[in-house]
Amino acid sequence: MVQKRDTALTSKKSRRFTKAVGATSLLSLAIMGASSAYAMKTDFGVNFLAKSYSVRSYAWEGNTTTDGNKAEPRDNGFANLLRVKADFLDEETGVSVHTRLEFAGQRWTGDDLNYNSAFGARGFNTDNRGSMVRLDLGYAQIPLPGKSVLRVGRQASEWNNSFLVGDDRRDRILGIVPTSIGTVLALYDRRGDTQGFFSNDNGDEVGLGLVTRLSGYTVGLLWVHWFTNTSGALSPGVYEFQGADIFSPYISGTVGDDLFELKVGMNWTGNNQLDQYAPGVPFASIGKPGLLLSGSSFAEYVRIEKTLGQFDLGLQWVGAQDGGYLSPAFDTYSSMINSNPESTANPTSMYYLGGKYGLENFNENLVMGRVGYNLTPQWKVTGAVGNLMLDNGSVSDNSMVYDLRASYQVNKAVRVWATAGFLASNKLGTLTGNPLLDKGTFTTAPSGKYQGNNVSFANDFVSSGSLNMQVAF
Repeated sequence: MVQKRDTALTSKKSRRFTKAVGATSLLSLAIMGASSAYAMKTDFGVNFLAKSYSVRSYAWEGNTTTDGNKAEPRDNGFANLLRVKADFLDEETGVSVHTRLEFAGQRWTGDDLNYNSAFGARGFNTDNRGSMVRLDLGYAQIPLPGKSVLRVGRQASEWNNSFLVGDDRRDRILGIVPTSIGTVLALYDRRGDTQGFFSNDNGDEVGLGLVTRLSGYTVGLLWVHWFTNTSGALSPGVYEFQGADIFSPYISGTVGDDLFELKVGMNWTGNNQLDQYAPGVPFASIGKPGLLLSGSSFAEYVRIEKTLGQFDLGLQWVGAQDGGYLSPAFDTYSSMINSNPESTANPTSMYYLGGKYGLENFNENLVMGRVGYNLTPQWKVTGAVGNLMLDNGSVSDNSMVYDLRASYQVNKAVRVWATAGFLASNKLGTLTGNPLLDKGTFTTAPSGKYQGNNVSFANDFVSSGSLNMQVAF
């Protein structure tokens, strides 16, 4: 009996001790969790886009698509985009990790998206036939002495008011170094590497830039150089830029005593060691042997903007000489010319100014003016008109461009807007398209840019319209 009583007492003591230890452990975990939560700061966000759109031109009618059918003069569709970000900051070290996933980003085609049909069943849930999640951003940011920063991973890329690149993604190593003369940028990008043990597919580049202030203006200078891993003809599997150089400066700021806002920039491209698409074959049918940014090409813009009461005024000129390059993301004031962010396609963008990749003697000029009227703090209506001028050295033509936009800011998280555009016919113009349009009508150049399948609108105007909604917080 004594032994049993002692055992019972011991058992009770043991249970009390266990409870005490358990409570202490839970308290410790809670303290650790609180400490961890205090040391790590998080930031979450979401961006959702829904678009309905229609583009129309008889330039398509009669053209054969890749499936052998005849194209119709009109295409319409719906699309949505969903991105979710999650950023993490260790407050003790200042190290942060920035992530963003794209959960959906496609034209609506119904239940059977069938993304894996070309490659076999390689998804986690192919029976559901849903959207494939992809990494949109994912990089670490590490603070260095002197307020410098090192970023490693997949990053967003923008330069020169989106004239060189806008809303693009780069697998990049980037150093940001503040100095007495301005902020120095040094980067390395791996643009292509698709086949193991095959260096010709490497598209790696380095860049050196400076952003500074000069007499009240912001000045940016950037030089980019692609390494030369091969030369000669651009054969299948070879990255299209080898040894090429880019120089992209810009200046922006207020002129006079708040007279107007001025933005000026340019791109120079050249020295590419791949001078043709394949022996004796034009580069993707947009040039001829000896092109592909091998010679010197230029592109420039001048933009003047001013706010007068409820009016927002803008006037700009955009030019490209000898097939000069500029990004499709650049805002031309027209919903049909460029204005097509590289990772967030604009379904009504139909002409790509600056996408001739060094086509000698081919010059492009666009003059556009716009007037925006703020009816209320939420409502705004904008109209734009301009002229697109094309010249190939022997033939020239120009096209009137019209654009209308209305937008409404429902609240700080929701915005809706509509666009309508018109582009008159042009003897030298070809429809360039974008990833949201029917891919049977358009082909993809080796650079990955969508370009027209020789669809000329020499005798046919092009029109478009869209209705859009964005939710972001």
